[in-house]
Amino acid sequence: MRPAGSSNPDLSGIIDELKHRIQESNSTFGWENSLYPLHSKVRARVRAAISGELSNLPVDPTSTDEFRDQLVSILQTIVRVSGRQGKEHRRQVVDTHELCFEHHGVTDKFYAAPDVVIKAKDGSFELPNKSWNPEVDQTVGYSNAATVIAIKTWRSTSTRRYSPVLLNEIYEMGLHAREIFLAQPNRLFVRVLVLTPFEVRIIQYDRAGALYSRFFDYRRDPDILIRLVVGLASAREQDIGLDTSILWGTRNGRKIPGIIMTKDAYTGEWRLYRMHSVAPFMNYSGICDRGTRMWHVSDWEGRALVLKDAWSTVHMGPPEYVYLKQARGVKGVQQLVDYEDRTGLSNGEIRFNRPRPTADYLGAFTNKSFQRVVTLLYGAPIRCFTDETMLLEAMHDAVWAHWELLKKGVLHCDISTGNILFGQPGTTPGLGLRGILIDLDYAVEYDHTAGPFMSRRAVGTAFYQSIILLRGVFARYKPAHDYIDDLESFYYVLVDLIFGRFRKTDIGDCMNQWGSDDPAWSASAKEWFLRRPLKEADIPNFWSGECKKMMVALHKFVGDLVMAKKAIVGNMEAQWSLNAMAALHEKRLEHYCKFSRKIFEVIRTY
Repeated sequence: MRPAGSSNPDLSGIIDELKHRIQESNSTFGWENSLYPLHSKVRARVRAAISGELSNLPVDPTSTDEFRDQLVSILQTIVRVSGRQGKEHRRQVVDTHELCFEHHGVTDKFYAAPDVVIKAKDGSFELPNKSWNPEVDQTVGYSNAATVIAIKTWRSTSTRRYSPVLLNEIYEMGLHAREIFLAQPNRLFVRVLVLTPFEVRIIQYDRAGALYSRFFDYRRDPDILIRLVVGLASAREQDIGLDTSILWGTRNGRKIPGIIMTKDAYTGEWRLYRMHSVAPFMNYSGICDRGTRMWHVSDWEGRALVLKDAWSTVHMGPPEYVYLKQARGVKGVQQLVDYEDRTGLSNGEIRFNRPRPTADYLGAFTNKSFQRVVTLLYGAPIRCFTDETMLLEAMHDAVWAHWELLKKGVLHCDISTGNILFGQPGTTPGLGLRGILIDLDYAVEYDHTAGPFMSRRAVGTAFYQSIILLRGVFARYKPAHDYIDDLESFYYVLVDLIFGRFRKTDIGDCMNQWGSDDPAWSASAKEWFLRRPLKEADIPNFWSGECKKMMVALHKFVGDLVMAKKAIVGNMEAQWSLNAMAALHEKRLEHYCKFSRKIFEVIRTY
């Protein structure tokens, strides 16, 4: 029964995220049986303790109300008799089916809790935050859930592979898993259980998607239920998917800032960084994708730093730290302090926590590896400028840093307002350090001597992506991302910031289409804008006359450059001249100089 007043969660987001990332485990390889080995004496003791309760479960109930209390009692017995509960109740089975939980970032609604939670205490867990709503429980929530369990009748679930009922079950449990990831930022994976009166299924959620098992008859073989419940109530946090290199203190049931560690791959030594706050300042909400978390930390010398955790895939190229190492010493580019690459380690690749996938229409899951990078702390994003000078100085230095990075053989590929920061806070940055390029997650190696080539790779923030990258999403002969695409993106950043506060114009209406989910629509809106002459009168009066002239000149320069490239590649459905593109690329220094000089000419008038 759903608690009165609770809202129905919207499944559309989790469906979009997981629908092509769901796998059935291959029982031939015994993944479920390999999880959580348990000493035979413990198994025997627990089996004896629950045998009577198991035999009393109804055979064919029509409602979970007929057997929920019995099943919760069985789970409580397993955790208690196995020793997982302990004297301090560090792990405790709680019936939560009549409770309400809040979801991350939602302040005006609350939702029905899962049926059962294995509540955890201390370490990576803490009491839920105080809620505005008295309906929301204050003692148990996603922040102190080791796992969650759904209780169903056999009629309300399904054993058929990828059936709508089964998929909906995975989506519903995925909502709980997503909230656990958000409330416990050191989660590497989340495992949950689905129970009927005689069967159990385990579902794992990780950065590659969801993996589910078939149902196992625990009345016939109680050991599978015992192992899974005891394992998911483990006091060893790594057993339930937590990264133990992130450590908090605890005070009155709440976490206090602790430390985050990196391990040197060569010496095996640990390096420690102090958290500035309990939670990361950036915590992406999706289960899949990169799972990025970013923390404000400091080293033992007191330097203010940023620590970033993320997952990368082989098909996206080398991980970010590889390019950050190449960028060492490049003015205006984020500087690397430390890194850890867990590729090949049990807590560093998804494949080590999964079985071989079943060969089905969904194909194999995408393996990902975990990296941690530590960099210097910089200022606010460029969008936070307070005057014209501040904006243009940062833009000038970021564009020139992009050129210096290109000379090192690295192309950024994700220019946006979020990836250009002001210089280090508390200082007066000199020339070249007033605007800092960050986030090399999507960077690529760039060798102009190898000449241009074609590529299927497309990355970046849609609002700032170039016309040709957007047009080429489904094209047969799409050119590889190049510096011209990034210069175009720099211009869109400027346009966004120059016009962004004054969108009630024809140009503002056009810009509203730039972030469209339809790449062709976004490209058409940008092409309309670039082909249309820009006049000083179009630019809001907030900006100086010199700044307006700069925008008009940049508009023509970028428009001509984009159209020159477009003339070479055409509609990208037929092969185009690599020699013609190489000739255009030979003018790259000239292009950077013209772009940055137009900004500098305004700065020097101040």
